[in-house]
Amino acid sequence: MRISQLLILLLVLFTFKSYGNDGAYFASGNQLIPIQETDISVKKEILKVKKLNNKYIEVTVYYEFFNPSAEKEIIVGFEAVSPEGDVDGTPKKGLHPYMRDFTVLMNDQQLKYEVSHVADSLYNQNGKIKSVDLKTFEGNKSGNYVDFFYVYHFRAKFKKGLNIIKHTYTFDVSNGIDYNYHFDYVLTAANRWANHQIDDFTLIVEMEDFEIFNIAKTFFTNKNEWIIDGIGKVDDVKGIDGTPNDKNVLKFIMQKGSLKFQKKNFKPKGELSIYSFNPYIEANVKQGKDFNLPFSIYMQGHIDIDEPISDFQRKVLVNLPYARRGYLFKDKELNSYFRNMNWYIPNPDYVPNLTGLKTTEQNWIKRWSRK
Repeated sequence: MRISQLLILLLVLFTFKSYGNDGAYFASGNQLIPIQETDISVKKEILKVKKLNNKYIEVTVYYEFFNPSAEKEIIVGFEAVSPEGDVDGTPKKGLHPYMRDFTVLMNDQQLKYEVSHVADSLYNQNGKIKSVDLKTFEGNKSGNYVDFFYVYHFRAKFKKGLNIIKHTYTFDVSNGIDYNYHFDYVLTAANRWANHQIDDFTLIVEMEDFEIFNIAKTFFTNKNEWIIDGIGKVDDVKGIDGTPNDKNVLKFIMQKGSLKFQKKNFKPKGELSIYSFNPYIEANVKQGKDFNLPFSIYMQGHIDIDEPISDFQRKVLVNLPYARRGYLFKDKELNSYFRNMNWYIPNPDYVPNLTGLKTTEQNWIKRWSRK
């Protein structure tokens, strides 16, 4: 059987689980921003975005602010968009229902924060936050869509000179029919500080091992601006009108490790958008080309697969976990097949080891090894 024929047959083997909703968008993050005008500037920022168990996004931010004048106290805020879609947007004890573990540490002191519900972007009233009273609010305040968003805010006392703020939070991964996950972070809000830029900016992205994801080309222009710290590769992909992937993106294929983007005098003109398509969307974007086996370990559990109709198909399925790690197959047909996978990264040093695989992968091999 020729490889091209096998690929077509494997496309028939894969039947995708359907979802009962159009998607859920839980939240988007934001820079810390001054609620009133100030002469304080952002000297340095290290933003780290990390995905945990395909359920949560953990965000940690390290800031260095410079105050050129006498000590002052200002209100600093963090804006969080309300969830929408197949979700319940009702606040939980006044807090965003899909955000948690919000903390602010300033100059080694834990700061208390308040949460306001605001109905429009003009909530800043002479340095104070105009919050709506949900008890009397006439707009939607529960259900799939609510007519307000959240401002987490705190009083920050900036001493003269350098001030360090460490900020963390987590929120549920947004997902749906099209996306396995979707994460947005507002970078342009950093321009509201006195220097209208971040003098020294670093972004670190860690989306777990064996992941394929896109980063929209909104605040950068080419792939040479990114460093892969680990094993992975990147493709420059042009958006296709009329498909879910209608934006120009970098597609990252990561066996393991993280990405790093660094920029001096960073004046962001666009926002950070990271997303991973569900496999059938990837197939559709390829416009009829042969479907690829799931590189993501998580996604292999979200695909229903019929029994293989040939010994070679079974061998392909059994050897998928080793191919993820770049094993150089001695079997010429297997070697040729996996080299056609866009995610395959040859690793001559990798030696197959069943016990070194994830438990779900070991179960996968046991399942397809049965005759």
